[in-house]
Amino acid sequence: MTDDERAPSPEEMLRLIEEQQAAASRRFIPDPLLLYVPWGVAWLIGFGMFFLTYGFDGEGIVQLPWEVSLAVLMGCQLMALGLLVLATARSGAHVRGESEQRGAMYGMTWFVGMSAVGLIGSRFADYLPDEQVSLLFTAFLMLMVGVLYMAGGAMYRHWGQFFLGIWVAVIDLIGVTLGPGWHPLLMAVLVGGGAIVAGCWMKWRR
Repeated sequence: MTDDERAPSPEEMLRLIEEQQAAASRRFIPDPLLLYVPWGVAWLIGFGMFFLTYGFDGEGIVQLPWEVSLAVLMGCQLMALGLLVLATARSGAHVRGESEQRGAMYGMTWFVGMSAVGLIGSRFADYLPDEQVSLLFTAFLMLMVGVLYMAGGAMYRHWGQFFLGIWVAVIDLIGVTLGPGWHPLLMAVLVGGGAIVAGCWMKWRR
């Protein structure tokens, strides 16, 4: 019997299975850089604008209306959402049926959730001071992000995404407790920076 006809050893079979699993992961799971880094950059810029608006004392470092900061944040997030949809569509191009539908519904959930936060927040905007209105908008927005990350991690059995969702929710809670000045700073540095680091780390792990 030649070497080509020899049955593979258990070690060789295990290595082959691992290589096939890794190849399938690269093909069907969205690129982590497109999933997390754009959101991290969006939060770094958007919440950085909020911090410049309020500072630590509420007076602000730069004289900007909170509506401008919110518009920048939402605009950056919409661009990140577009990249998320693109990454999901590219990874699902080879998948049909239930998985494709699940990915489409998950992407739509992000858009509906962001729109709902804007509509609900605007309902209470006239009853609160400006700094509390912006805190209400951003706190609910990031709570939604954290929950959706956890739901996505559970749906796709992706622990990295699940723990990132927990991180976002916990930092959001701490920021709300500390107040309008601290919340955007923590969101920009710890959540925005954390998402960038998480995306790069997951890409390296792949």
